Amino acid sequence: MGHSWKREAAGPAGPRDAFTFELDGVNLVPGATDEPLVHVVSGLLDAVAGLVVDGEPAGELSLEDVALELCFWRLPGLEVEVAIVDLAEGRLKRGRPVLVELPSLLEAAVQCARALARDLSSQERTAEVLAIEKKLSALSGAVIEPAPARPGQAFTASRGDEAGLGYSFEDTEGRARRWARRSRAGLACLLAPGHLQAAGGAQEPGWPVLRLMALARAASDGAQEVGGAPVGPEAIFAAGLELCLALRAHNPALSSNPWLEALQLRCADGLKALQQPLPDLSAAVLPAERTASAEAPLATQGAVRRVAVSHVWTRPVALGEESGRVTLGKGLVVVHSPHAAHAFDAKGATKFRRMAPRGVAVAATGATVLVTSDKVLHFPRRGRSATWVRDHDGVALGPSLSAIDGVLVTPLGRHGASGLDALTGRERWRFDPPRTQKSWLSCLGPRVFVGTDSGSLYALDAADGHVRFRVRASLPCAGPSVLLGPVVVTALNRGEHTAVFACTPTAKGDTTPAGTIRWTKELLLATPSKLAVARGKLFLAGAREGRTWVVCLGTRGQLLWERSIPCDARTVTLLPFESGVLAGDARGVCTRLRPDGQVDWVLGGFDDELSRAIPLQLARHVLVVPGPTARLVHPQDGRVLGELDTGPRLTDLAVDKQLRLYAFSEPGTLTAFAPGTVLAVV
Repeated sequence: MGHSWKREAAGPAGPRDAFTFELDGVNLVPGATDEPLVHVVSGLLDAVAGLVVDGEPAGELSLEDVALELCFWRLPGLEVEVAIVDLAEGRLKRGRPVLVELPSLLEAAVQCARALARDLSSQERTAEVLAIEKKLSALSGAVIEPAPARPGQAFTASRGDEAGLGYSFEDTEGRARRWARRSRAGLACLLAPGHLQAAGGAQEPGWPVLRLMALARAASDGAQEVGGAPVGPEAIFAAGLELCLALRAHNPALSSNPWLEALQLRCADGLKALQQPLPDLSAAVLPAERTASAEAPLATQGAVRRVAVSHVWTRPVALGEESGRVTLGKGLVVVHSPHAAHAFDAKGATKFRRMAPRGVAVAATGATVLVTSDKVLHFPRRGRSATWVRDHDGVALGPSLSAIDGVLVTPLGRHGASGLDALTGRERWRFDPPRTQKSWLSCLGPRVFVGTDSGSLYALDAADGHVRFRVRASLPCAGPSVLLGPVVVTALNRGEHTAVFACTPTAKGDTTPAGTIRWTKELLLATPSKLAVARGKLFLAGAREGRTWVVCLGTRGQLLWERSIPCDARTVTLLPFESGVLAGDARGVCTRLRPDGQVDWVLGGFDDELSRAIPLQLARHVLVVPGPTARLVHPQDGRVLGELDTGPRLTDLAVDKQLRLYAFSEPGTLTAFAPGTVLAVV
C-alpha cells in the first residue's frame, strides 16, 4: 500500500493510492495506482475473515479501478490458491494461479489494515477507523485450522462445436459443488479449466466461464475470434446459456451466484435481441375503431339542466397499499392495486378480497390471477375457489388482465407480457424484451403490442407469443399504441422531442409486410399525453414553451391544427367527442376543442390538485370531470349539471353506463353515488 496520498487531500470517499499484492518481490496486480484504500482494505479483511473465521472455501477482493478480481480458494492444509482475474479480457492475469500460506496472508492483511487505521486516526476519520478496527478485532485471536481434504465431486460439462461454438468445463476439484447460497465469493468456484472450440476444430484453452463472460460482453459488436476462428454472436450466447443451465442443474444453489446469474441474463437477452420476427401468415383482422358510447341520453325529451347526485353507500377498502384503481365489471366494482383486489356488488356487499405478494391481475369481468413466490392461481368472476393452480417462478404479473381467444394476457412485471391458457393455466408464452426498464402493453384484437423505453415496438401473436414484427426507433416509446383506421400509431418521446409513427399491423398480400412504416411525424412537445383517436383523427397533448398544446394529425400524419389550452401538461388527459376532443387535468380544468380546432368552451379548475390525473369519462351523454370537486357537465355547451365533493385525496373515479359514480379516496374508502332527480327543459 502506497503512502503518496498523505501529501494530498483525501476525497469524500477516503484516500486513494496504489495497492500492491507482492509475492517474493513480484507485484501480482500491476497498474493498481489509484484505488480507494478504505474500500480495498475492508474488502481484503472480509475475504481473509471468510477463509479463517467463517470457514468459507473462497474469498474475493475487487480492484475496480483496473478491473481486476483477486480470487482466494482454500486448499487442504494451510495453503490458499490466489488467482488474479482480468475482467476486461476474461483471462487470468498471469496465466496460472499461485499458492500462498494462509498464515502469511493473514499477517499481511492485518499489518496493511493496521497501518491504514493508524494513519486514518490521525486524520479523524472516525467511522472508517471503527469499521476497520472492528474487523481487526475479529481476526486478532483467530486460530487457523488446517482445512480437511474433501472428497472430490468432479463435474464435467461439454458441448460440441456443431452449433458454432463448443466448450469443455472440467471441474476436477468439485468447486461448483462447494458454492452455497450464503457464500459471498462467487467467481472462485467457477474457475475450472477447460477450453472453447470453434467450428473447424480451432481450440482456445483457458477458463470457459471467464472467456464466455468476455465474449458475451463483446458479442453485441459482432463476431468474435476463438482460437483464431470467427464465431457469431448467436453461437456465443447459446454456448454461454447452455453452460449456465448445466452448472445450475449440477448445483441448484448456483442460481443465486451473481457471476453466473449475470452471464445467464446477458446471454438470454442477447438471444432475444437476435430473434427474428416470424412472417405474418395468420390473416388476422384488427377491430374497427370504436366511437363514443351510444347509450340513451339521461333525458329522452328536452335539454338537461340539472342532475342531483345522491350518496348510496360507503365501504372501507382493505388493500394494504396505496395506488388503488377502480375497475367496473358486470355487477361488480373492483378496487385493485399491484398486490391486492377488493370487490363489491352494486349494493356494496363484499364479493371477494384477494392478496398476493408477487402480483394480482384483474380483468374487467372480475376474474383475477394471483401470483405467489411459487404458484399462480386463477379465480373466476364469481366463486371462492380457484379454477386452476400452477407452479410459477415468482415473476410479478399484473395489474391488468385481458382475455384473447382463450389466452389470458397480462403484463410481466414492468418489462414485457405473459400469456396463460385460460382453461388450464399453462404458460403458453412469455415475452421479456432485452434492455427494457418499462414497457406499455396494448391488446388490439388478436395482436399484443409491446412498446419499450429502449425504442422498440413489438407485435406479438396472442395465441403463441411469436413476434410478428419489430419496429426500432431512436426515441423511447411514450405510451400505449392505438388504432387509427388500418394502421397502429405509437408515440415516442425524449425531453422536448416527440415523434409519432404509424405502421401496418398485419400483412397486406405480398407487397406490404406487417410492420411497414406508413408515415412519421416529428413534433416539438414535452411530456406527451396518451394518444386519442376520433373518426380518423389523432390527438396528442404536450408542453411547449411553458404552455400546453393539443395537436391534431390526419390519417396520413399531416398536421391539421394545433391549439393552446389552459390545462396542465403534466396531468392532461384527452377524450374523443364528436370528431373533436375534450381535455382535462388534475385540477378539474376542462375544455372542448371542435373538429377544426376551435375552442368551444372552457371550465375552470380549483386551487387543490389531485395526486394523479384521472381520465375524463362520458356516460348517458353526460361528461364527468374528476377533480377535488367532481362535476357533471353537458359536453356540448359546457354547462355544469351537478357537483360532487370528492376531496383532494381522490385516487380514482369510475362511471358505469347508468351514470353511477364510484369514487375511491385514500387511505381506503369507496363511495357510490347515483343520479337522483333529473331536471330538463322541454
